[in-house]
Amino acid sequence: MDTIKNIAAKLSGQETALPKGSLILVTGANGFIGGHVCNEALLAGYRVRGTARNEEKASTSKQVFKNNPNSANYETAVVADFANEGVFDEAVKGCDAVIHVASDTTFGTDPNKVVKSTVAGVNSILRSAAKEKSVKRFVLTSSSTAALLPHPGKEVTISKDDWDQEALDIAWSPPPYEDDRAFPVYAASKVEGEKALWRFMEEEKPGFVANAVLPNYNMGRVLGSAGATGSGVPDLFKGKTPAAVPQYMIDVIDDARIHVIAAVLDSSLKNERIFAFNVPFNWTDITGILRELYPDAKSIAEPPKDEGRDLSKIPNELGAELLRKWYGQDGYKSLKQSVAENMEGQT
Repeated sequence: MDTIKNIAAKLSGQETALPKGSLILVTGANGFIGGHVCNEALLAGYRVRGTARNEEKASTSKQVFKNNPNSANYETAVVADFANEGVFDEAVKGCDAVIHVASDTTFGTDPNKVVKSTVAGVNSILRSAAKEKSVKRFVLTSSSTAALLPHPGKEVTISKDDWDQEALDIAWSPPPYEDDRAFPVYAASKVEGEKALWRFMEEEKPGFVANAVLPNYNMGRVLGSAGATGSGVPDLFKGKTPAAVPQYMIDVIDDARIHVIAAVLDSSLKNERIFAFNVPFNWTDITGILRELYPDAKSIAEPPKDEGRDLSKIPNELGAELLRKWYGQDGYKSLKQSVAENMEGQT
C-alpha cells in the first residue's frame, strides 16, 4: 500500500493543474468510489470536503479517513437532496475543484424518477459550481454504461464519441417498469447525466474546465463502504455468485487516482472522456484467482457455466498513461492484485 511519502515522491517535480492544499468538493464520499477519491486526494496533499446525505453519514465518513495521515484536511458538508436547485451553493463555497461522484444507485425501474433526478443533480451542482468563482476544474463520475451495455461474446469497437443508445431505448420504452429494466435505467441515467455536463459546458461556458471519467466494474481494497461492485469478489468467496455479467474491471484505487489526476493534477486534461477500463474479466477468472489465493477454502462458489467474455474494444489507453505519468505505476493494477486487495479483511 502506498504511503503518503511514496505518493508525495511520485508526484514531486511535476507542475500540477491546481496547487497542493487546494480544496476539492467530493460528492458521495461515503461510497466505494467516492471514499477512495477522497482518500487519494488527501494523500496527494489536497484538502477535501466530502458530502453526505445526513449528519450520521458525514460522521461515518470522517471515521473512514482517520488513518489517513492527512485526515485533518478532511471536512464534511451535508447535502440531503442533490436534485434541488441551490443545494450545493454552501458546499461549493471556497472550493477550487469539484468531483461529482454521487448518483442514483437505487436501481429503480422508472426512468422518470431515476434519469430525471440524476440529470437534475448534475445540473444543480454545475450551476452552484459556476456561481462560485474559485472553482477552476470539474470532474463527473460517468460510467462505462454511458457508452455501452456489456454483451459477452459480442465484438464491438467503442470510440470516445459513442453513447449507449441501447440503454436509452430500453429505459424509455413504454411501461410496465419491470425489474429487468433496472440496469438499463441506471445506464440511461449515466448517459443523460454525462450529456447534461457537456451541454452545460457548451451552452453556459462556465469559468472551469470539465472532464468525465467512465469507470467499468470497480473492485479492490474496501475503504468504508464496499458498494455493489466491491462486494462481488467477497460474495463469490462466500458462496454467492454475483449477478454482474462479464465486462471490464478496474481497481478502485486506480479509478480514484484517475479522478484526482483529472481534477487537480494534469492541466492538459480538458473536455476529456477518460475510459477507466483495465481488462475484461468473468467470474471463472475470479474463481481461479480465489482458489489460488485460498487453496483450502471450501466456500468459493462455482462460476456460471458458459458465461463468455467481454470482447468489446475500448479506448482505455489514456487512463493507464495517466497512472504511469503521475503515480509511477506500470499502468493499471492487475486483476489478481485487485482481487487479493478486495479480499483483505473479508475472510
